[in-house]
Amino acid sequence: MTLVVASTPVLCAYAAAAGTLSHWTYFLHGEHHLSAPYLLRIALLIPIVTFIYLWKYTVLDAVQAIALTTQLGCSYYAALYTSIILYRVFFHRLRNFPGPRKARATKLWHVWKLAPKSNNYMELNSLREKYGDYVRTGPAEITIFDPDAVPILLGPSSKCSKAPWYDANHPVISLHTLRDKKSHDARRRIWDRGFGAKALRAYEDRIMGYSRALQAQISRLSAQGDHPISASDWFHFYSFDVMGDIAFGRSFEMLKTGRPHFALNLLKEGMAPLGVLGPVPWAFCILTSIPGLGGGFKAFVEWCSEQVEKRKGIQMGVPDLMSWLIESSEKVEKSQRKAAEALLHSDSRLIVVAGSDTTASTFTFMFYHLARDTAMQDKLRKELNSLRESDGSFSFKTLQSAELLNAIINETLRLHPPVPSGTLRLTPPEGIKIGETFIPGHTTVVSPSYSIGRLESCYEKADEFIPERWTSKPGLVKNKAAFAPFSLGSFSCVGKQVALMELRMTTALLVTEFNIRFAPGENGQRLLNESKDFFTMSIADLDLVFTSTAG
Repeated sequence: MTLVVASTPVLCAYAAAAGTLSHWTYFLHGEHHLSAPYLLRIALLIPIVTFIYLWKYTVLDAVQAIALTTQLGCSYYAALYTSIILYRVFFHRLRNFPGPRKARATKLWHVWKLAPKSNNYMELNSLREKYGDYVRTGPAEITIFDPDAVPILLGPSSKCSKAPWYDANHPVISLHTLRDKKSHDARRRIWDRGFGAKALRAYEDRIMGYSRALQAQISRLSAQGDHPISASDWFHFYSFDVMGDIAFGRSFEMLKTGRPHFALNLLKEGMAPLGVLGPVPWAFCILTSIPGLGGGFKAFVEWCSEQVEKRKGIQMGVPDLMSWLIESSEKVEKSQRKAAEALLHSDSRLIVVAGSDTTASTFTFMFYHLARDTAMQDKLRKELNSLRESDGSFSFKTLQSAELLNAIINETLRLHPPVPSGTLRLTPPEGIKIGETFIPGHTTVVSPSYSIGRLESCYEKADEFIPERWTSKPGLVKNKAAFAPFSLGSFSCVGKQVALMELRMTTALLVTEFNIRFAPGENGQRLLNESKDFFTMSIADLDLVFTSTAG
């Protein structure tokens, strides 16, 4: 039976009404980023179904059916987006916060800004200079440059939860991306067993072994004269090998071969999409759901899963981190085994990123500052030589009390946090108050670590590298609560002590064995200006010259 269709204006009016209703009855309520792949399929399917219906079951021919389908679609989406934009600009609960005009309507402005350089931390810092301490950086997002926000957003008593950003890799869920606090805390207790005092003692000799391997390779290269050494590469080799040993029971032998493992490229390719799509987690969900897209990320996830399966075949004399994670996945009930196995594989990706990228970044920036200041090198070398063991090594316990060394590490983390843009949180339904500023509920909030670390309200001469602010000149630190390089509370970095062990032991060994300076033509500007913000910092090259202190 052939049907007669109503007039085009009437049908378009119905479509426009449907668009407006979609906003007010569905999109305005709750979170929908996880539904993005399904909504995209529906958005593609409905025009096809509409066209077929109009062509096959009405008096319209194919051309007329296409024209009407197009008009209906335009009417629906015009009304939907007009309603969304008007609401966000004029009626939204955040309408009185200052910020870029485009940010009121969509987070896509943020993607556009990041696309050329993936430098989110710099973009956010520029907004602080223009708009102040509280900036509306999205329709439902406030970026906060007030140091008083740090404990309120991240502290142990914080009422905030993890923001929708953590669902970007869904259904890949790890300790880092678990948004439910009870589930996170239960998983965290398992991780804590791999980083307890007993585990740290077991890791110490292994880490010192890799530190000596790095020292040996630098000695070999420096014996060739003033040979420029890519410090950023070698610190990646070191941190990746240590991570492989502690997490997967085997080194990736980059320190031995002096060549990057292919997994390093996978890591960079896997993290790179976050440098641009981080502001729109729904887009990342779509990207990874489409076959053929997000290949780098998918290859990285697959490689990490392969490492878990290989690790299962290795028997460790002393339990390490992966021992506890594997054991927990095998103890669950049969009905939960699949979910536990998926979580185990996802945690492997967290281990690779947090255990290698962040450490390599901190090492590289720290040695940049050491290369700039030979007097500071000499002072540090003097302190460290007084702490050496009889065999020339260092103990982690002794280095914990090395004032200048720890001050240099703190100062590096202050100026160059490994997660420079900070971690996003979601305010509770009742909202939160920071000083005199009230932030409504269900608002995404973030306090960028890079910017907080450079606030004059927190640090005297905030842009200068002054390790003494943590030792003999405490007056240079005005607000200690603002310093949280490993985050705070139950969501803080679980591997903090291992990271500090690597930083202390390796720096102590290298500084006592070598004088460090910039290679010819190097001034560190590539590192400072070309490093990428892929959530964690993806560092640019830094070429240094190491010469033996023995002469």
